[in-house]
Amino acid sequence: MRIALVSAVFPPEPEPSSVMAAELASAWARAGHEVVVISPIPNRPRGAVYPGFERRLWTRAAFEGAQSLRVRSWLIGERRRAVDRILENLTFGLGSAAALLLQSRPDVVVVESWPILATATVVAECALRGIPVINYIKDIFPEAATAAGFLRSPSRLTSALMALDRWVCHRAAVNVVISERAAAFFGRSRRLPPEKVVSIPDWLDLTAIAPTGGGPAWRRNVGLDVDARVFMFAGTMGHASRVDILVSVAEKLRHRDDIRLVCVGQGVLKSPMAAEIDRLGLKNLLLLPFQPREMVPDMQSAADAMLLTTSAEMGFSSVPNKLITYLAMGKPVICAAPPETDAAVLVRDHDLGLVVPPEEPSMLAEAIERMATLDRGRLADTGQRARSIAIERYSLPSALSRFERLFDALGLPSQPDAATRPASHQLAAP
Repeated sequence: MRIALVSAVFPPEPEPSSVMAAELASAWARAGHEVVVISPIPNRPRGAVYPGFERRLWTRAAFEGAQSLRVRSWLIGERRRAVDRILENLTFGLGSAAALLLQSRPDVVVVESWPILATATVVAECALRGIPVINYIKDIFPEAATAAGFLRSPSRLTSALMALDRWVCHRAAVNVVISERAAAFFGRSRRLPPEKVVSIPDWLDLTAIAPTGGGPAWRRNVGLDVDARVFMFAGTMGHASRVDILVSVAEKLRHRDDIRLVCVGQGVLKSPMAAEIDRLGLKNLLLLPFQPREMVPDMQSAADAMLLTTSAEMGFSSVPNKLITYLAMGKPVICAAPPETDAAVLVRDHDLGLVVPPEEPSMLAEAIERMATLDRGRLADTGQRARSIAIERYSLPSALSRFERLFDALGLPSQPDAATRPASHQLAAP
């Protein structure tokens, strides 16, 4: 079967969605499908083209048995103005639609792209050509944008974007969301029949993301005391994360010489956080860039517990996939999120840590102090439960099996067996 995966991020960009898109493409290729990934020239999170890449109209390269087709699009850049976001949406959508015309006709297009305008452009083309589309949704827009403060609600723009997204969802053969609770919310808000919405949880390569003994060495490399109690946030530092609350938390914990807060990642909140840390003279909150993928297990093994922060407005519109990494690493979690969200329910119902209200620095600081009093053996027991939940629910083989069942339900061509599998996955050149 020929699969075209349209993804707004792809390696070497470090975001979790980028890693998962790569794993999905590689796994489908190993299974014998012909796979092409259409994505922008890598530029996130800084909006600058990565070394070794050029802003050509499109660039083709092999990627782990699949083909990677990079299309030129507008770069948001550091300023991240609204007009830049709109231009990024439009140019990536037009570039992706043009790229699809240049390929051997795919049997299915999987669109894993949060920009609504880009998704709509691809779905419109596929509707005209009769190509089934799987609308693969990681963050529910425009709700996620209004929760993060990018859009006002209600407003004419938000209403127009919601109408456009409903159109996309009804034109898609099926819409995939990443949790059952999100699926129920999504179906109601888009007025979709039940058969149009399915749930496939995010996943990790649990053989690569697992506890290691490299935590003490990583601590020494970044200047952390080996005996300190380390509480870590790791992921995109965007508005929806509200990770900037940790500055206030650090100020409340400055009297605790044994507690260190660490934020690893990039995003729009990082620079304001750095400025505020300097202004307040805080020594207990360390900001670090995204670490190389191979260092993530050592990095998170260095933490005593992980921190998950979200906006108070975040409901079903976004499920932080960083939580899955936390669980896979076998770490307790302090979850600062609305109590009805999937993340809060998971942590609370399975006793994987502590849940506190979002955007409440005093309560988060109290939770950190309470967890810091627990002995490391008890934290390890909680971490073992977390790892077991990750293995049970969030493995790549489980996700692949669900996708194959979805392909079968849509009546798509079955995958070739080893005897008939093509020796090469090359697609038609542009």
